[in-house]
Amino acid sequence: MRWMAFMAAAPLLAGDAAPLRAYLEKAVAEKQVAGAVVMVQHRGKTVFREAFGLADVVAGRPMTPDGLFMMASSTKPFSATTILTLVDQGKLSLDDKVSKHYPAFAGASTVRQLLSHTSGIFGNDGPPEAVKLIRSFDLSVQTSAEGILARPLAYEPGTKYSYGGASFEVAGAIAEKVSGMEYEAYMRKVLLDPLGLKDTFFRTSKDVSARVPAMYSSKDGVLTRAPTFADRPGKRGPREGGFVLVAGGIYSTADDCIRFLRMHLDQGESGGKRVLSERMAREMRTKQTGSLAANYGLGWNLHPNGAIGHGGAYGTDLWFHPGHDVAVAVMIQNPRAQGFQQRVRNLVLEIW
Repeated sequence: MRWMAFMAAAPLLAGDAAPLRAYLEKAVAEKQVAGAVVMVQHRGKTVFREAFGLADVVAGRPMTPDGLFMMASSTKPFSATTILTLVDQGKLSLDDKVSKHYPAFAGASTVRQLLSHTSGIFGNDGPPEAVKLIRSFDLSVQTSAEGILARPLAYEPGTKYSYGGASFEVAGAIAEKVSGMEYEAYMRKVLLDPLGLKDTFFRTSKDVSARVPAMYSSKDGVLTRAPTFADRPGKRGPREGGFVLVAGGIYSTADDCIRFLRMHLDQGESGGKRVLSERMAREMRTKQTGSLAANYGLGWNLHPNGAIGHGGAYGTDLWFHPGHDVAVAVMIQNPRAQGFQQRVRNLVLEIW
């Protein structure tokens, strides 16, 4: 079978993009991934927007550029941006102690530490009964946060980097208290609607199954259908209601992700709308982990090559590079695809 790229429009600078296109075609042919959507903006112009391979191998459904992907931890920069709008409004401080908002909590953790995985709250390697607090669709954001804060701290705040979603859930719960709004509604008000991100959401009443790629794992050239924590019989994509996973629950498209990245790359401007101050945007991309080895800001990984981004457990990879003036959305639904992601990063920076 010959694998072809399905394009929404002829990309600009097609000759320059040839090595990237060739690698993506090869990765699909070798079954490193079932399919992919990759979008690149350079100097504010879209220079690459193509889909490759299949969204559903069994059904033979091709991947399309408007595919709707489960973002997993690529949600974190969206949530950090949302929460920091409250700092811009003077309603929250990064150095607020969690106990200011939850007086029963005895720890010294701060909002800054919540958003940089240094708060003392358990990470993804926590015990199953703890991790369940961010995996149950029967919980609200507040119930989840209260359960998280009722557990003993896993380490002294600021002394360790422990990556996970629980600390972000607490930050989202604080945002609810401070804003007086349910978390997803607040994100829509201050981030999604102002930037025109119409295909980004935690929950929806629409059946978007036809746009959601299936999840596959890849090993030795064999693709195997893989589950996600949000799966349910007969329907793909977001649920109509239930739990909001602040750290990892949104679905989105390459187009929406690029618009979000461009806002950060441009220090606030995207489509003529600023949603976060330049001061807060820069704070997000400043190392918050002190002398610890991890290079993490507030919802952003800080890469050694100067790129700023975040990946997700299901394969999505969002990043921008100020020096190259590029914003990149790599959309796949394949866990443990770090080699694929790194190769795409290298090629983009070589071309643009």
